[in-house]
Amino acid sequence: MDNHPNILHGPPLERYVTGSLGELLLMLLKVHDDNIVLVDPSIDEELSATALLAKSIQVAKWLKSLGIGLGDRVCVNSENRFEFAITTAATMLVAATFAPLNPDYTPAEANHVIKLSKPKVIFCSELTINKMKGLKSEHSYIQKLVLFGPTSYPDSDIVIFENILNGVTEIDESFTAPEVDPNETVATILCSSGTTGLPKGVMCTHENMAAFFDIGRMQFLDMLISDDPSDAIMGLTPFFHSFGFMLMFVNIVRGKKMVVIRKFQTKLFLDAIVRYKVRRLIVPPPVLLVLIKSPLTKNYDLSCLKEIRSGAAALGKDMEQELKERFKIKTVAQSYGMTETTLGVLLNITGEKLGSVGKIVPGMMVKIINEEGEPLGPYQEGEVCFKGPLIMKGYVDNPQATAETIDPDGWLHTGDIAYYDEDGFFFIVDRIKELIKYKGFQVAPAELEGLLLTRPEIQDAAVIGLPDENAGELPLAYVVIREGYHITENQIQKFLADSLSPQKQLRGGVIFVNEIPRNQTGKILRRVLRERARGLVKAKAKL
Repeated sequence: MDNHPNILHGPPLERYVTGSLGELLLMLLKVHDDNIVLVDPSIDEELSATALLAKSIQVAKWLKSLGIGLGDRVCVNSENRFEFAITTAATMLVAATFAPLNPDYTPAEANHVIKLSKPKVIFCSELTINKMKGLKSEHSYIQKLVLFGPTSYPDSDIVIFENILNGVTEIDESFTAPEVDPNETVATILCSSGTTGLPKGVMCTHENMAAFFDIGRMQFLDMLISDDPSDAIMGLTPFFHSFGFMLMFVNIVRGKKMVVIRKFQTKLFLDAIVRYKVRRLIVPPPVLLVLIKSPLTKNYDLSCLKEIRSGAAALGKDMEQELKERFKIKTVAQSYGMTETTLGVLLNITGEKLGSVGKIVPGMMVKIINEEGEPLGPYQEGEVCFKGPLIMKGYVDNPQATAETIDPDGWLHTGDIAYYDEDGFFFIVDRIKELIKYKGFQVAPAELEGLLLTRPEIQDAAVIGLPDENAGELPLAYVVIREGYHITENQIQKFLADSLSPQKQLRGGVIFVNEIPRNQTGKILRRVLRERARGLVKAKAKL
C-alpha cells in the first residue's frame, strides 16, 4: 500500500547517527571543543562545548549516584537557561528519559503531567521551586528537587545545582555512556495537548532523534559545516516546547552558538540579533510579527539576517512577503511538524512558494486521505498523514490514544486538512482536531469547557479559536447562563485565569448565547461557532 501513486516519498535517508544520544554527545562535544554553544545576554555569560560537557558529566555522575539510569525519568521545570541544556545532556549521558515541564503550569496542570512522567528528580528555577515543593509529597517516586541559580536555600532538602557541579572545569575522560536499543529506548517525553483536554506525554526514542539529525544534515549541510563563528541562532522558543527543545538540542550537536533568551523582551531580542550577528532566525510567527510591527525595529541594522524560518504555527503568505521585502531576505520559509513527529516533517527549504509548508523530508512518507482513507491526488483536500522514522513511539500509558493516532499500518493521523500541488509542495488548510493554536501553544477546548461547566451559573459552554493577527488564535468562550443565575465576562475570565496557565486564558473574550449549536449526537458544531467569530472580527474591522 505504501507504493500507492498518491503516497509521496521523501528522498532516501542517508544514515550516519547510530547508537545512543549520550554516546553522540560525548563524541561531538569533544570535537566542538572551545566552540561557544550557548550565550545568555541577560547575564552576559557564555558556555563552550567543553564546559557544557564537563558540567553535564558531573551532573550525570550525580544522577548515577542516585541510581538513575535507563528507564528512569528526569524533569526540568524552568525558563530557558544554561542549566536546562546541561541537565538535558546529563540525562542523555545516563540514558534516562528527559521530560520537561512548562513553568507556567498551575499546580493542577503540573500534577497531571508529573503523574505521566513519574520523574525521580525535578530540576527547578526560583520561579518554580515553591510550586514543586508543594507537589513533591503527592509523588513518592520523586527523590530530589534541585534548584538552579542560588548558592543557598533555607530548605535543606533542596539540592543546590551549583553544589552538584562543585566548580568542575575538566572533562572526566573516564566517563562512558551506556549502550541502548535506540529503537526502543525513550529519549524524551514532551507534552502535547489532546482533544480530551489533558496533556499527553509523547515518547520519542533515540532513533527518532537520530533520524532527525541525519535529515537535518542532508537538508541543511551548510548550516552544519559552517565555520563562521557568527553563525548563531536564537534560543527563544521555550525549551520545554518540542520546537524549542529540538532547536536547543540540535544546536548542541551542531556545535554552534545559540543565544538563550529567558524571557522575550523586544529590545533584548533586537540587541541580541545585532550583537551576535544572527544569520538564521528560527522562531514562531508571533515573534516575526513583533519584528515587523515594533517601532524599535527601525533603530537596528538587521542586515546580518540572511534567513528566516518559522514553525509551531502557521505563517501567513502576506507576512512571508512583508518579511522578504522589509528585511531584503531571500529565504523566508515555514515548516510543519508535531511533537508526535519529533519535529518538522514538511520543510520549505528555499521558501520558493509563499504559504507552503514545503515538501516531505528524507526518509519519510506522506499522504492526503479522504474520509474513506483513500490517498488523494494533487489539489485534493483531506487529512494529512505521515509514516517513517520520525513517528513517535506512542503516548505514555495511553495505548488507546496511541491507537487512535497511529493506525495498524504505522501511519500517524494528524487531524489537519491539507493539499499538495503538482510539485509536491504542501499547504495546510484547516484542522479536523479541535485544538486552538495560541502563539504556537496548543490549547484544548475541552479542558476549558470542563472547567467552565464547574461553575453553577454556567449551563453550557463551548470554546473555539478566534483568528488573531498577533497570536494566531485567541481562546473565545460561548456561554449559556443557567436560568436564575448571573455571571459577568470578567468573572468568567478571572475564574479561568486563576486556574490555568497563560496560554489558556480567554483572551478572545466571552459571548453569551441562548444555546450551543450541536449535532444529533451532541457534538459541538465548532465550525458554526468559528464562522460566527470570524463574522464578529469582520464587523469590528469595519467600525
